[in-house]
Amino acid sequence: MTADPVPVAVVGAGNMGMNHVRVYNDLPEADLVEVVEPDPERAATVRENYDVTVLDDVDGIERAAAATVAVPNQYHRDVAVGLTERGIHILVEKPLAMNAADAEAIVDAAAVNDVRLQVGHIERFNPAVEALNEILSVDDVIALEAHRLGPFNEHLTEESVVFDLMIHDIDVIRSLIDAPVDHVDAVGARPKSNEIDHAVAHLKFRNGILGTMTSSHVTHSKIRTLSVTTREMYIELDYQRQHITINRRGTEETMLLQGQSGYRTETIQETPFIRTREPLKNELESFIECVQTGRTPTVSGDDALEAVKLATNIVDAIDIN
Repeated sequence: MTADPVPVAVVGAGNMGMNHVRVYNDLPEADLVEVVEPDPERAATVRENYDVTVLDDVDGIERAAAATVAVPNQYHRDVAVGLTERGIHILVEKPLAMNAADAEAIVDAAAVNDVRLQVGHIERFNPAVEALNEILSVDDVIALEAHRLGPFNEHLTEESVVFDLMIHDIDVIRSLIDAPVDHVDAVGARPKSNEIDHAVAHLKFRNGILGTMTSSHVTHSKIRTLSVTTREMYIELDYQRQHITINRRGTEETMLLQGQSGYRTETIQETPFIRTREPLKNELESFIECVQTGRTPTVSGDDALEAVKLATNIVDAIDIN
């Protein structure tokens, strides 16, 4: 028997919030019933494009059983905790909070009030990342290197690139490496704002695996990549294209080249088939399923809390004079 659609709300109709509105509206598993947006222009846009009740305040939510929290980061704790106290399941956009204390408060509130808490680390639902998990299950990882770069925008002046961009890679790499981080080293620069605009972090996990992450608000092109070195492979993942290339060592032999002894190596390159799909659709479908079945979300509150703690450690390690 097919479950009834879950009545959902979106709190905050900014750029990311509007994407949640769009996808919920299209998902048969969800019934978009309420949107909270105090800004008159944004509220008007929602009313013009969707058949949904638009509210000025989160306290006005009456019908939703689950909600996306897409308000500015500094308001995550108050909004999320308030919703859990009313028994509403929540998906909180990343980062869960800007510090560990606020993140812990949200996790604890969800547990006390017995509601599902999922956090919007959307790259976990990228089909390429899901495929990478399967590929890495048959080999030993040595090192990972992530690049998440983009051009500068004025709205980025109040947010560190570590909490805006790098935290995606923190979450993905932690999900791939089942071990705690033993060492953090990081450097950064702030050429465009008072926050960290460009950062490079080096991680060493307890099992010896190395991780390197570079994130930037000041590059002139948008790059979202992850490379993985294993004992048998070198894997390149492009998040935007949802594409993976696997490089394996092939033939190695000594042979005559132009009358002289030479050494020839051959690399075998594979491109696994990936069924591409918008990650946000996968993420919201997964959230709705958790609400319906009670299972633990793929990106739990505890996962997001650990990402916040590691992001904080990286920021603390960066010494900018």
